[in-house]
Amino acid sequence: MGQDLPPSGGYAPIQYKVPHELAREKMWARIHLIPLLQAEADRDQVRRYWADQAREKALLGTETRVYNSDRFVRPTYAVTPAQITK
Repeated sequence: MGQDLPPSGGYAPIQYKVPHELAREKMWARIHLIPLLQAEADRDQVRRYWADQAREKALLGTETRVYNSDRFVRPTYAVTPAQITK
């Protein structure tokens, strides 16, 4: 049996990617994955919301409204000093 030899004329030259091209390719791969990752996070958030609603219904029964309004109101905190000076 003969040994395998390179083709006559040699192999075609290998084209290496420069670091700038690799960084660019990596960045675009991440950019194209963002919608997929965002959709996955959205599905997880909806799943958690519905699980929370089911837990509330199991705990509270038919009356699941624990707040006076369905409108979201950002909580406000009033910071008072420990000692009041006059």
